[in-house]
Amino acid sequence: MPDDSAAAPPDSPGATPIPPPRPAFWRERIPGFADRLPTKWLLTALTTVLLGLSAVFGGLSDAPVQAAPVIAAGERHVGSELTVTVSQALLIDAFPEQLLVPAEGNRLLVVRAMVDNTTTEAIRLGTAESDRIRVGGVPGLPEAEPPTRVLVIDDGSGTVFAQPGVPVEVVFIWEVAGDAVAKGDSIDVQLLDRVLISEGELTYGGLYDDPVVTGTLELELGDVGAGVSG
Repeated sequence: MPDDSAAAPPDSPGATPIPPPRPAFWRERIPGFADRLPTKWLLTALTTVLLGLSAVFGGLSDAPVQAAPVIAAGERHVGSELTVTVSQALLIDAFPEQLLVPAEGNRLLVVRAMVDNTTTEAIRLGTAESDRIRVGGVPGLPEAEPPTRVLVIDDGSGTVFAQPGVPVEVVFIWEVAGDAVAKGDSIDVQLLDRVLISEGELTYGGLYDDPVVTGTLELELGDVGAGVSG
C-alpha cells in the first residue's frame, strides 16, 4: 500500500518535520575561542595578517624609506622608551677598576650619554642586544655589534637600570683594534628606538616591535690614554 505521507507537502499534517539547518562548526566555536585568547596574541596575529596582505598587494614596496634625522652632540633624542643625549666619544686604554681590560693591542671605544627613562617601568641597559645604540665607521667592528659593557659613570656599576624619571649618565663600551681609529677620527653613532604596538597588561608589559634607527650623529674621537684627561 503506498505511503501517502511521503508525498505530502511539508506543511501537511502527515509530513515529517524538517530540522532547521545547523550553523557551521567554525561559526559555533570561534566566538568563544576568541574570547579566551590573550589580547596581545590577537593584536600580534592581526598585525601579521595585515602586513602579509600589504606585501601581497605591493603596499610595502611602495612606501618611501625615510632617512633617520641627523642630530648634534648634546642634542636630546626623544624615543618611545628613552630620551638619550649623546655627549662625546673617546678612546681609552682600560677600566681596570671594573676589570675591563682589552686584549693586547686593543683599546676601548667609549660613547658617553645621558639616558632618561620616560616609561613607567625600569629598563635595563645591557649588552645582550644592540637595541639602544650602536656605532659605525670603525674598521673591524661590525655595525650591529653590541657594546662590550655598559657602565654608570657615577659609581662604575655594570648593572644599569634606568628608573622612570631619573636620568642616569652612562658609557657604552666597545673593544676595538688599537690601530682601527685614532684621536680626531670621526665615527657614526646610531640611536635605535622601538615603536609601541600596544599597552601591555600587568603580566606582560608593553608590546614593542623590532628596534630601528631613528637618529644618527657624527662624533670626533677624543683620547684619554690611560684615563687621565689631557
